Amino acid sequence: MDGYLFTEDIGISSVQTRDDLATMLRVVHIRADRPSLRALEVKARHYQTPLSKTVVSEMLKGTRFPRKAVMLSFLRACGVAEEAMEPWLRSWERIAASEQGARSRLLPAGHDGQPRSASQAVRGTADVLADESAELGIRVSTTPPDIFTPLVEEAAEPPHMHSGQESAKGSPGPQVSRRELGALLRQLRANAGLTIEQVAERLLCSPSKVSRMETGFRAGTMRDIRDLCDLYAVTDRAQRDHLMELVRQSKRQGWWQSYDLPLSFSVHLGAYLGLEEDATSISEFQPTIIPGLLQTQDYAREIMTVHELSPQVIDQNVAVRLRRQDLLTRDSPPELRVVIDEAALRRRVGGPATMKAQLDQLVARSRLPNVAIQVIPSDRGAYKGMGDSFNILSFPGQITDIVWVEGLFGMIYLERPQDVERYKDVFSNARSVAMEGQESTELITRISREMSDAY
Repeated sequence: MDGYLFTEDIGISSVQTRDDLATMLRVVHIRADRPSLRALEVKARHYQTPLSKTVVSEMLKGTRFPRKAVMLSFLRACGVAEEAMEPWLRSWERIAASEQGARSRLLPAGHDGQPRSASQAVRGTADVLADESAELGIRVSTTPPDIFTPLVEEAAEPPHMHSGQESAKGSPGPQVSRRELGALLRQLRANAGLTIEQVAERLLCSPSKVSRMETGFRAGTMRDIRDLCDLYAVTDRAQRDHLMELVRQSKRQGWWQSYDLPLSFSVHLGAYLGLEEDATSISEFQPTIIPGLLQTQDYAREIMTVHELSPQVIDQNVAVRLRRQDLLTRDSPPELRVVIDEAALRRRVGGPATMKAQLDQLVARSRLPNVAIQVIPSDRGAYKGMGDSFNILSFPGQITDIVWVEGLFGMIYLERPQDVERYKDVFSNARSVAMEGQESTELITRISREMSDAY
């Protein structure tokens, strides 16, 4: 946490909501090597505004909009330089004004003219949101997202429905199409020598909309792309057609949208599933649990149960997790490289019988030509990245690799080359510490036999 942390590339100027701000703050937290809440509290104890563990936790989860001074103390504790604070301050003030306006609109006084209690206010907000959503034909779930939910993508517009739920064979999926489109638009703007603000002014839209199209958060409409092509003087018909086709592909419905899941799941984790579908290789580091792509149904259910979700949501989550695994045995499957700590193999999730079935499935999956499983034995001691968990996704063509980092405050993705290389280095180090494939399979088999003896 010492030294200065680079945040100029984060895009804080496009932030519009408290969830957006929480996502950006989590990126800062990760780049600072994820200091514990206690470490942040100690670091800031001599600041004008000290930090508390509760406040920081709620701020990073997005459940609390922080005071300006608290946000600044957090940024300083993570090592952000003073000269980099100005865009954070402007974004905070913009969100604060929006939050105040929302409270005025959604939380009127009670029938007696008196302000309502906090619990009444929360119920009132939920009622208004439900009413507004019903008018739009959108189902809003009050089920809180579990720790696997990434809070990175907004539901900018409803998905366009197509006759099929899958991408056409040979075509990229919606998330990858959106990322490719964003990269091309960013390059065209740079070639035209325009800033995001200049583009927004000429298109009569907000800078955040332009930024979100370029970062892949949203694809925009066919009209948006047509206007941008005119603005950037794109005259080549083939190039314009390719951009339009990317817009159409980005609107396809993902297979997970056919499941009866909370809106938070289908919007947020759907972003990851769409990328996973089109990845050519997936590198996953999991020191504490078996990776989702390798879980059995019973093991997955036990993992879901501890998050206190409803039985219906658990059923749907498990069904989606099992459906994800089809990509390992499809035509042209991605290469899956997994590093697991021995502790994950010995933790008796669901009891010995459930764990034996899970371990046997790991052995079976390791025989697939596109799957490599390595185990870090407990006698190897400490290693780089110990305690972290993350996925690295690689894609065909010019689409950049991304890293999904999972933690207590949710999942976010990183795509800055320096960040991706850092996690690739951690994964490479973990593979060098772990046993080779055959040794790992033998260890998994031995632990499976131990589970047999336990019941």
